[in-house]
Amino acid sequence: MDTEQVKLKVFELADESLLAGNYPQAEELAEKLERSAEDVGCFLVQWRSELPQRVVFTDRDLRMPGMPDTLAQSFVRIWHQAVQEAHSRVGLSRQRADIGAEVEKRSTDEALLKSQHLQQELEARFREQTLKLEESLEQIKGLNAEITVLKTNLSSETNARKKEETTRTALDHELAQLRKAHDDARRMFDQRIKDEQRHMLETLAKEEVDTRYYRNALEKAREESGRKESELTREIHDLQARIARKDVKIETLKSQVKSQEAELLKMRQDNAVMQRDMTKLNSQLLAELNKNKTLRSKGKRTTRRDASQ
Repeated sequence: MDTEQVKLKVFELADESLLAGNYPQAEELAEKLERSAEDVGCFLVQWRSELPQRVVFTDRDLRMPGMPDTLAQSFVRIWHQAVQEAHSRVGLSRQRADIGAEVEKRSTDEALLKSQHLQQELEARFREQTLKLEESLEQIKGLNAEITVLKTNLSSETNARKKEETTRTALDHELAQLRKAHDDARRMFDQRIKDEQRHMLETLAKEEVDTRYYRNALEKAREESGRKESELTREIHDLQARIARKDVKIETLKSQVKSQEAELLKMRQDNAVMQRDMTKLNSQLLAELNKNKTLRSKGKRTTRRDASQ
């Protein structure tokens, strides 16, 4: 059912209700038409406004042929009274409707004014929130830029720390190798010195035994020199030559011992140089460790600052 058909149906039902002596109500008409009261109410207001132009009561309408004049006049008076009463009721209803419409219009105007004020307030709040949002977006952009810089710095510090850790690991490995080489060299040197000293001591002891033996023999030969002077003289010369050779050998061994001692001194000096190198490496390692601790502390402070932001 379209709008025009609904209007005609509302007008028809309103006319029927008015002719039946009842003032039409929007709720009743809406129930009969199975429509909403708002849809029927607008057409009912239009019906009320057009009612005076649509309904006109005149004496010509009251012609009743075949009725006696006295009875007809009485009926006309009654009819006029009913029409006047109906007009009064209609006027009163229209007045009430106009008053209701005026009140409704006033309340509508007040509601509209409140709505306008509310809309202006909402628009002002919207503009304020928009400005705050723009400021927040700018702050977010700044914070994002700062976070990017911090991330870059953190990445650089992380790379530097990794590089320092790699360098420290290499230094630790090199230091461990140097310590191992130093320990091996010291063990080899000590073992070699011990072996050389033992060998020299054994040789010296042997030579001393031989010397004592030859000296004893020489003494014995001297005791028998009276009897075997010529023979002993030759033997003495031989023994002296052999003693001289032994002395030379002993001197040679003593020179070798001195050279071994000089080599030992040199190795001790090399050991001292190696100790200084190890001390220097330890100092470098300690400096690297302190630098690494500084980088870690800086990284932790940067992480805490990122977390607080």
